[in-house]
Amino acid sequence: MTQGYGPDHGQQGQWGPGGQNPPPPAPQWGQPEQPAPAPQPQWGQPSPSQWGQASPAAGPAGYPGAAGQYGMGTGPQLGAGDGVNWKRVKLIGLILLISAAVLLLLRLGINLSTFIGADDLAASDAGGEIGAAGVGSSLANLVLYGLNFLVNLIVLGLGIAAAVMGRGRARVGGIIAAVAIPLSAVLFWVFVFLAGIIMGIAGVIDDQSTTAIYYVTAGAGVVHALVIVAIIAVGSFFVFSTASKKLSV
Repeated sequence: MTQGYGPDHGQQGQWGPGGQNPPPPAPQWGQPEQPAPAPQPQWGQPSPSQWGQASPAAGPAGYPGAAGQYGMGTGPQLGAGDGVNWKRVKLIGLILLISAAVLLLLRLGINLSTFIGADDLAASDAGGEIGAAGVGSSLANLVLYGLNFLVNLIVLGLGIAAAVMGRGRARVGGIIAAVAIPLSAVLFWVFVFLAGIIMGIAGVIDDQSTTAIYYVTAGAGVVHALVIVAIIAVGSFFVFSTASKKLSV
């Protein structure tokens, strides 16, 4: 008799102790069928006990990574997805429009005051006594020039703010309003120079007509005020209308 190698010495295993596990017994008549053993989880697969379970609830809103952290109503709504506070930009545009109207009134008042006191101012330049109209004109111009300077600063600052905060036409409008302030000084002397040349060619102004110089300066100031205020008004309207459209979307 030859013997094999291995734990069973080459003999085929038998059913029972020391052999292979016997198959589950067949169900008898009238007995319930035995359930099959649950499958064992493989490496990297979730445990069967976790199948079908709901995921844990999300943390409270506002917690980093929690659902609804950036949803509606969790913070101030700045704009239509562009991060711009259009309510503030609209307010800036409205103030710019009001400032443009105030600036027009101030500059027209300055030129009107100069026109009224032209005779007395010319007499004062010639060494004569200044009359009541000249005194009133000088005081009025002093106050109006101070207010004009203050409004110019407001327009310049708000124009820069609109250019920084706004987008699209609102930014363009802010740039226009801000640039109009330094441009105003240059245009004023350009208008006065052109008016002086035209009046000199026409013979209205000569070396002895000091009063006419005040008249020409006042007239050129009116044209200058209309042009500059129109430029500021256009820029202000761009800011205000763009913000209004963004808020209405």
